[in-house]
Amino acid sequence: MNLNYSLEMLVISLFSLAFFPIQNPAIAIENPGKSTNYQGILELKLNQNLNRKQPIQIARDDYYWGLQRDFEIWMPGVLMENTNKVLMTMNETTNTIYMIIHEDLPRGANYWTQEETREVLQTAMRENLDTQGKVIKSTNMVVEGHPGIELFIQHSDGSQGQYQGYVVRRRLYLIAARSYDELTTEASNFFDSFRVYPSRIVIDPLSN
Repeated sequence: MNLNYSLEMLVISLFSLAFFPIQNPAIAIENPGKSTNYQGILELKLNQNLNRKQPIQIARDDYYWGLQRDFEIWMPGVLMENTNKVLMTMNETTNTIYMIIHEDLPRGANYWTQEETREVLQTAMRENLDTQGKVIKSTNMVVEGHPGIELFIQHSDGSQGQYQGYVVRRRLYLIAARSYDELTTEASNFFDSFRVYPSRIVIDPLSN
């Protein structure tokens, strides 16, 4: 594969920032104004929620749209993070965290074939999700004719994760669900609800 090395590294770095380097979800819910530290190492601490009293929360299961209305997705549970690029919720009932991150890639991504795109996504996800974990299943995916992949991972900390990544007109979409319990039909409905509208994607002309 003849890819620009710096562009491939950018995709990999985006994955490293994206996938759940979060504080204890219980603390995040109690302090919703506190910004998530996306420079940390991934540590999912859902099990700590079982050992402490939780504040009363009303689940706000809802559909969310991208800023350009370029995507929509159903996010189960309580909102934990909502920025221009990251949306994260947590359902304490199913002990599951959900997230979608979207980021524009440099122009070089326009020239990737479907095979190259999937190879970059595969590399980025494997290198950043959990190098000590075990990939249970890997599947090629397609959304609106654009390539992607899906990974099921048994993480080294005992949690389970389901992850999808897509590149649509230079926009990278990363979707994730992770839990210490079994992923339920709720997680399936979360992934199935994802819709992307390529014609609405507007890339900044000044971007690289």
